[in-house]
Amino acid sequence: MNAYISTDLNMVKELDPQRHELALKMEEFENHGGVVQKIPVGRGLFSPMTFNSETIAPSTMTMHAKKRDLSVKLRKSPKAVASEAEIAEKLRAYHEKGVVAAARELHISTRRANHIAAQYGIKFACRVSLAARQEDLALVPQIRALIIEGLTQDQMCARLHIGRTTLKRVAGQNGLKFRSQADHSKDLVLVERIKAIRDIGCTRAACARQLDINPKVLLRLIAEYEIDFPVRTPGAA
Repeated sequence: MNAYISTDLNMVKELDPQRHELALKMEEFENHGGVVQKIPVGRGLFSPMTFNSETIAPSTMTMHAKKRDLSVKLRKSPKAVASEAEIAEKLRAYHEKGVVAAARELHISTRRANHIAAQYGIKFACRVSLAARQEDLALVPQIRALIIEGLTQDQMCARLHIGRTTLKRVAGQNGLKFRSQADHSKDLVLVERIKAIRDIGCTRAACARQLDINPKVLLRLIAEYEIDFPVRTPGAA
């Protein structure tokens, strides 16, 4: 530590009477039962600063005193308790559907639903339950139709009254892929051209070659837009 120390002996000696007087007062204070406490010095509680080229850490005692006592819990109001009890009774009906369905239909967050369920000993079935799978499978044709219609994900959620997480999960598990508005417009143009080429008697392979697209893209469009394009053998009547 680089501390400044006066080299002037006369200046040091001039303070001797004051130091002697202070020592006498401390001795008298301690003789009367007084206790001298040493208080750590810090420049800030959470932002220690450099003092005389030495970094002074925050006072440990002060930091411990600032910590919140986690053993003290705030008591809920009777109205809040009654509200949670009412929600708990409704949550019991969602054992098979799961917490996501419960939160969606009761207009509460899944975090709050889980919190109340834990307090009242309510357990939800996981998403692999039969009821949950049936609920997901019922959404598949609806999501597929909305993808073909060209709706955005937000529009699909609003139409189906589901969240974005549910929409992506069901789509991902069932091989449904979302497309942008630009891709949807391109698909519509291709669908019209596919129908026109079909009507002149071309095969699927010839259609893919004329449109310069991958045969898998052709098959996807035929399936998604339910195009009546039977498989023909070249040269068949």
